[in-house]
Amino acid sequence: MRYILILLIVLLGFSCRKDVLLPSKPAVYQEKFSQLSPSFTQVDFEFSYDTLQKWMQLQPGKTIFQTGSDASIVGFPLQVNMLNKAQIQGNNDRSIQVKIPISFTAEPSLAGFSAGKVNGQMDVSLQADVITKPVSSLSIQQIKYSYQWKEKPSLRVAGFGVNVSSVIDRLLASKQEQLINQVTTQINQTLQVSNLEKMLNKAIHSIPVADFVLHPTLSQIALEKLVFGSTSVRGTVFANSSLVFTNVFDNRVLQKNSIKLISNVPSFVDSGAPFSVQLSWEYLRSLVESQMRIGTKQANLTLTLQTTDTRWIHCTILGYKGKASSFSFDFIPVLLEDNRLSIRLVSKELSGLRFPSTLFKKQVIRSLEKNLNRFNIDPMLFIDRSKWMNSGMIDSDMHIRLDSLQWNQEVLNVVGKIQGKWLIRK
Repeated sequence: MRYILILLIVLLGFSCRKDVLLPSKPAVYQEKFSQLSPSFTQVDFEFSYDTLQKWMQLQPGKTIFQTGSDASIVGFPLQVNMLNKAQIQGNNDRSIQVKIPISFTAEPSLAGFSAGKVNGQMDVSLQADVITKPVSSLSIQQIKYSYQWKEKPSLRVAGFGVNVSSVIDRLLASKQEQLINQVTTQINQTLQVSNLEKMLNKAIHSIPVADFVLHPTLSQIALEKLVFGSTSVRGTVFANSSLVFTNVFDNRVLQKNSIKLISNVPSFVDSGAPFSVQLSWEYLRSLVESQMRIGTKQANLTLTLQTTDTRWIHCTILGYKGKASSFSFDFIPVLLEDNRLSIRLVSKELSGLRFPSTLFKKQVIRSLEKNLNRFNIDPMLFIDRSKWMNSGMIDSDMHIRLDSLQWNQEVLNVVGKIQGKWLIRK
């Protein structure tokens, strides 16, 4: 009898003990979420030369040089196409070498009459110095070139093929300065800030990351460092940006960016990119349901959510204690003081229990409430380094700070800031 009394006292003590709840900030219902204000953050990058050629659409067959009249530099129409992708190699921080296999078609004239088309192929090697600062003056200088014939050109005269490579060699030697000036002008036009901004706008788009889609918005980019390596170009920029992650695969069209390249690198203390994660209620419902099935070993357990009330979310758990059991509760998502996500119950009701579970109804409710109050999500779980690396993004000393929660009938919107460094490698 004494041991039974002690056991009852212990059980009573546990039943009366209350969990200590951390201070929390409740989510706010908002039909439409306000747009994130961008902020500067440091982004290191490394792009292979193959990636850069793809972005610049330098594909085999592309016309890279063309003159269309007899008044051209060489004195006759000339078209130069890429045979294969270019081989690019940086020597140091300021110079670069490019080897391009090309084919050309020329239409020279003799005594005012067309001599027919001349076709040939050669490997052209270019070497140039690159000026990288300020970004508004990005340009190449001091171009030098050399070439080797892959297929020597010939011209058909009176039905016979005549090798004209020596004639073209002399022509290129006499026009070397004009050709260098023309190539320099053409490349520097491509490197003008307005053209680079257009290229960046096309290159920056929505990116799948694990279960989410990342929609970046950029307004300004400041270039701090640019180095031409042997296989890639690398550097550091400061991007004035914001990031929206969503797991709602609605074929969202990325809002058109209007990126501006600026020369002044910003000075700031708190580097970080504002972000929001939009979690659909169906995604959360399915996630929690699968976890509860595993935890309770109830394969038929189901969970439903209703978000029609603007004051709270209604949830029903069916099958927790038998097929007929139903636990219904209203809750509000909250942001805890320790930077985690959780929920706070507003009301609760348990029905459909069978004997002998009806004798322990209060204990069942208390157990469910206790488990629900312990439910939390650590925001660092959003960063799975292996999945981010597969998307070409790597974080360094990354920290997520959560600031607020909003919700509507479709999604839970988590707003915060990603602090640290980004490395984008393509």
